[in-house]
Amino acid sequence: MKHSIQYYADLNMYQLAAEPYFLEWVRCPDDENREFWEAFLAAFPRKKEDVARAAAIAGSMYVKKDRPLPAQQTAMWDRIRAGIDADVVTAAPGGMLYFLRRYAWKAAAVLVLALVASWLVFRQDQRMVQVASAYGEVKQLILPDGTIVVLNGNTSIRYSKSWNAGKPREVWVDGEAFFKVKPLAVNGPQQRFEVHSNEVDVRVLGTSFNVRNRRGVTAVVLNTGKVMVAAADNRQMLLSKPGDMVRYKKGAGNLEKRSVPVKACLSWQQHKLQLDQTSVADLFAMLEDDWGYHIVLKDSSLLHKQISGELDMADKQILIEALAVTLDAKVTQQGTSTIIVMPN
Repeated sequence: MKHSIQYYADLNMYQLAAEPYFLEWVRCPDDENREFWEAFLAAFPRKKEDVARAAAIAGSMYVKKDRPLPAQQTAMWDRIRAGIDADVVTAAPGGMLYFLRRYAWKAAAVLVLALVASWLVFRQDQRMVQVASAYGEVKQLILPDGTIVVLNGNTSIRYSKSWNAGKPREVWVDGEAFFKVKPLAVNGPQQRFEVHSNEVDVRVLGTSFNVRNRRGVTAVVLNTGKVMVAAADNRQMLLSKPGDMVRYKKGAGNLEKRSVPVKACLSWQQHKLQLDQTSVADLFAMLEDDWGYHIVLKDSSLLHKQISGELDMADKQILIEALAVTLDAKVTQQGTSTIIVMPN
């Protein structure tokens, strides 16, 4: 297909970022498209900044139904709908809808989360310590044995102020936390480390893993080493490979095991959400549970859509725009934490 340099010269950075041929160059560069866009920049040097910004916002997220092949994308995208503006950006029709993110020059929005007050509560209660994180906060702490723990937003952990040699090191978690357990030698054998969360016990020696307990569902993902996961009914399951995950639903009485990408499960530590065909319902649950947002949804059919890609949670404005584009909906913010999603 022949592409016109002049045609792209008339597009702003948002329209440019939505064009199939531009997306092909950003996501799957080859000699042909690389030569075209280099020629474009040589012919229109004034568009250099727009191209840089469009490239920065193009590699983000999309709704995934039946993902088309590159050749099919051109047929599906006859032309991006007119009237793209800064408030609601309309995605092109078809199965693939791309997030249009604002460029880093809007970095002032990052301050929204940076100004969120962090808080840490230490409480003496029968020699117990409790630490909690605020919504949207990622907090790291070191336990008495040297074990490193990273808390996701809206998470609390409780543990003894001091652990006795020869007895298990125990912690209780409500929310989501990543553990890098330090192995200890006590009278020869290593001292066991236990995490208790929503009727699930995780027993380890020296390893790293993630525990998430939200809405009655506990998920344990192994990063390194091995862990034994035990449910309230004494059922047990061994995780021995990175990416092994066990899921337990309170009241269901069973452990479900499958393999997941470790990097995606741990992305929250960098204030990012990496999604792989994640339902909108699950995304909204994470936004509410971890970040303290209240989602008002006017069209429940959107909950069944699946989203893939990466979202940088450090910028609230990007979140609003990304939801609008991905869901092909009007998304507005009310107050500091309410997000209203309405169909276009």
